[in-house]
Amino acid sequence: MPDLHAINIHLQERLERDRRDEVRAPEAARWLDEAGLLADRKGGLPLRNLLRAGRIAGQQQRPDKKDGRWFIRRLAASGDHGVIGDTRERIHRCLPVDRDALPTDWPVHPGPDVFWQELGRTVAAFGHLEHMLGSTCLAHVATVEKARPFMDGSNHDAAVKWNTRLRESRLDTMHQLTRELDKLLREAGRVPHAVREGLVADLGELRPWRNALCHGAWLDVDEDGCGHLEHGYPDPDDRWPVAFVPREITPKDLAGVRARTVDVTIRVAEAASVSGPPDTGLAGHGYTLAVEMPRQHAPRSATGQP
Repeated sequence: MPDLHAINIHLQERLERDRRDEVRAPEAARWLDEAGLLADRKGGLPLRNLLRAGRIAGQQQRPDKKDGRWFIRRLAASGDHGVIGDTRERIHRCLPVDRDALPTDWPVHPGPDVFWQELGRTVAAFGHLEHMLGSTCLAHVATVEKARPFMDGSNHDAAVKWNTRLRESRLDTMHQLTRELDKLLREAGRVPHAVREGLVADLGELRPWRNALCHGAWLDVDEDGCGHLEHGYPDPDDRWPVAFVPREITPKDLAGVRARTVDVTIRVAEAASVSGPPDTGLAGHGYTLAVEMPRQHAPRSATGQP
């Protein structure tokens, strides 16, 4: 493994010493070979490989496309030979990151494993919830009864609009999927108003958690398992306010969010089973799962077995 730090420092010190603004890659390869830092083989191939990987400070390709020529620019120009000895300090911030110096599992290395395990399970639960939401919306939009007027009619614009809605029913954000589910359940008329409103309200409360846990930055996790989260986002229902979840979150908090997510997922499945057409061929795996989930038939035994 070449010493990237030594290679970058040598190239920049040589440019500084010669007061050159830049050097072409073939000449730079010869400099490194002479210094015993990197062999000059096959027309400077080892150096070109480092350049392609973005590991050389001051690198530039002109023109900026696949067959462009490689140059290495001087980054710490001073014009004063008396300060060349300080070059290492002045260009240090421009050098590539020392990846080998990063902790194992960076950036999810601090704190106990139980925190990251609980976070992973919670994020996975949100993924399943969105899959269930998307599949349920798709099943309702794709029913033969709803599709027939568009397929048999002559209104091209209406057919295009329906087809777009069908396609987006699996690709929308959680916010839009929740609004779509509310509309579809209301149209179907088989889920009681109070049940539908409670489901939509709980989905709305979970959405900030989903966005924060899936997209936020964990700046640190204490040894006691308390994570420090940085995340803010504009609330889609209002143009200006910014919604936040707590900045300090424990595994117990994550477990609580996951339990709520699982509960809402099951309630979506129940609503889908009651209001949707289980026999549509376009329902998708998630909707089929909603229909085929275990149902209450008889009291379970103390062991949990029917």
